Amino acid sequence: MYTRLVMKHITINDIARESGVSKSTVSRVLSRPNLVKEKTRKQILSIIEKYSYVPNVFAQGLAGLPTKNIGFVVDEYSNNFYIDLADGIDSVITAKEHTLQVMSSLWDTEREFLGVQSMVINRNAGILMVPSSSDCKAVDLLKKSQIPFVLLNCRTDDPEISFVSCDNYCGGALMAEYIKTLDFEQLIILSVSDHQTVVDRIAGFTDYLEAEGIKPIKYFSAKTYQEGYHVALSITETYSLKTKKTCMFVANDYVAIGVMTRLLELGISIPDQVAIAGFDDMRISAMCRVPLTTISQSVQNMGRIAAETLLDKILQKKTETVKHLIKPRLVIRESTKKSCLVS
Repeated sequence: MYTRLVMKHITINDIARESGVSKSTVSRVLSRPNLVKEKTRKQILSIIEKYSYVPNVFAQGLAGLPTKNIGFVVDEYSNNFYIDLADGIDSVITAKEHTLQVMSSLWDTEREFLGVQSMVINRNAGILMVPSSSDCKAVDLLKKSQIPFVLLNCRTDDPEISFVSCDNYCGGALMAEYIKTLDFEQLIILSVSDHQTVVDRIAGFTDYLEAEGIKPIKYFSAKTYQEGYHVALSITETYSLKTKKTCMFVANDYVAIGVMTRLLELGISIPDQVAIAGFDDMRISAMCRVPLTTISQSVQNMGRIAAETLLDKILQKKTETVKHLIKPRLVIRESTKKSCLVS
């Protein structure tokens, strides 16, 4: 019972006392962690996590009224998927005189947590987040902070959490149904992470094909454009892409474009020798040297829906949970030797 009381009422002074540092050092860890030595930062963060401490910015006298900033947390800035998402978000929040504050976790859960924590400290009106997982520490922090938030590109059964995501399992099955009609000797899957959305895409893809008696080769090893570019040579050599007619499903467009760029440099014809399909339908996917067949999850629209949902929570004080699944669409382009749109 005593522990529960301490956890409930712990303050920034308590954190400082137990850490053996000043209150200002704890404040810097919460708001500007890059200014604190790594050893000290980790010590303070371990105590914060131990007590599930959520900073009360009003009690600290740091807050005043919430700002009109909307926080947006992504994995990496360079992925055009997030650029398209941000474009959809910005088109909505700008009309309501809010501004977008973007941070990248760089696939690091501690950085993700600290970024969200900083947004809480700095009184963001609400937060939109593409999380590393639906139950990560950063999402738990948001729930405790009571700041309005919406997850993107991630689904959850938590009754308290709103999200906007594509039906990724359906999208994977939709791509498999199309790929089954293509002419190939071998079929390779390139995963891009162990994120829930990717797991769902590959599950939908493989479930459909295995029910049809087709067993793809699974090759898991790329998260970024650069990694896709570099792994393409290994795949080419391992699976004899220059001699075996191949179809490849890459679980997002960003990595697929990296793979495709390298294969073309190696003199491999797309789609005559290797047909490639991705998932996302980023705007740039239609402008590649060989336009990319993909699954559209209406990325900009996903951003718009999430922003509208968040602003309803902020401005209209709506409390109901919104769980929005976007219907995927197959977009066929030259990378698989056709150029039409299938709904």
